[in-house]
Amino acid sequence: METKISKSILTILFLSSCLFAAKEPVSEGNSVAVTVYNDNFAVVKERRPIVFDKGLNTIRFTDVASSIDPTSVSFQCLSAPGKIAILEQNYEYDLVNTFSLMNRYIDKEINISIKGSGADKGTEVAGTLLAARDNNLILKNDNGQLEIISEGSVRNISLAQLPEGLVTRPTLIWLAQSETAGSQQCQVTYTTANISWKADYSAILNAAENALDISGWVTIDNQSGAAYKDATVKLIAGDVRRVEEPRPQEMMKMRGMVAGAGAPAFEEKSFMDYHIYTLQRPSTINNNQTKQIEFITPALNVPAKKIYLYERSKNDKKVQVKFEFENKKENGLGIALPKGKVRVFKKDTDGMLAPLETGRLKRPSGIVDALSLTGLEFVGEDLIDHTPKNEKLSLYIGDAFDIAVEYKLIDSKVATRTRWEKHSIELRNRKDSPVTVFVDEKFPAWVNWKIEESNKPYVKKDAATARFTVDIAADSNATVEYSVTQRW
Repeated sequence: METKISKSILTILFLSSCLFAAKEPVSEGNSVAVTVYNDNFAVVKERRPIVFDKGLNTIRFTDVASSIDPTSVSFQCLSAPGKIAILEQNYEYDLVNTFSLMNRYIDKEINISIKGSGADKGTEVAGTLLAARDNNLILKNDNGQLEIISEGSVRNISLAQLPEGLVTRPTLIWLAQSETAGSQQCQVTYTTANISWKADYSAILNAAENALDISGWVTIDNQSGAAYKDATVKLIAGDVRRVEEPRPQEMMKMRGMVAGAGAPAFEEKSFMDYHIYTLQRPSTINNNQTKQIEFITPALNVPAKKIYLYERSKNDKKVQVKFEFENKKENGLGIALPKGKVRVFKKDTDGMLAPLETGRLKRPSGIVDALSLTGLEFVGEDLIDHTPKNEKLSLYIGDAFDIAVEYKLIDSKVATRTRWEKHSIELRNRKDSPVTVFVDEKFPAWVNWKIEESNKPYVKKDAATARFTVDIAADSNATVEYSVTQRW
């Protein structure tokens, strides 16, 4: 029962805190597959039946993403391989809107209805449009007079027809040579920008602060200019290299191109040097939509270690609070975890709405009041990078309020290519329980250093770090004093 409740809480918590391969059989009808990458782009594979005449054809392929990269388009005729060739492609993206219509009607006749006021029902003005700029329309009427009409006074504008060259939606226009006639099943593949995904995680600390319940969700943000209905959705995690050619902003779009809570919602697998997460059901991703889907089954009671760490090189007045855990199968994890934000919560033991806590923690981007209804309080957040299975993760969630630090450089001497220093780090534990604080002292990579004297044990963690382990009793003080010689 507790397991089911914990999984439910993880689901509610996340929603509150957030907002190519083997040959496939040819199937008739429309279908679409979208593979979304971390770096704000996707590969779209769309299958449609297209009717061809034998010989030359002009084919209009509509409903492509307005953020398409036309140079990436690939065409395949699946039902008649080798029988159809694309000789030329044009990408038409000059969409119908007020600005484009007015520009196409320069030096042409238009009719404008002017708003009236009170009993005045307004007037009709006809003439030749000379300019449309600065929120004004400039007309030359039948008498040869110029009229400047402000945008705010216009009720409507009547145009004779849709100007040539404007389209209602982004369209690929192909000149195709076909050796056969009839309906053929075709696949078009292209890349598009302005669609991205990210991972978000929620972690709930237990009362003893030695274990976490962890859930993971993906957020897909589609601003590509197209909707993908009942799509096969794949997400690729990893740093895929792309070559971006420097181009002026106005050339970013080309005018033409010659081309030749049971089971997890996602199935994860390794793919080259990346990882693919495939949604196990079709999903519709609408344009201008943010979609959230659970991608890992909540992992319960993941062992975690709380660490207090003082790094003077990062902040000489604060002690960091960190939690470490391992991405292992026996912990309910053991999969490739995509980079993303981890939000950490803990239940308030009195079961009531907790007062505003004082202290410095890493705040979330937005948490709604629903969290308080479950007794869960936000205690910090951190970002993780792409993390393979069996690797350790460390979450820096904030700074300890009740552990004060005072650092002093007691003495120093400088000689030829040598520096001797004596340091003091006083740690004052104002908690009602003992703590252990790790003190990491950093030295420049280009010096040889040696600690001459120290009142606390230490280890050489790496070439630039000495780590002291300091045990401090409840409501008491402890001081690290050491001297070091650096030579270069």
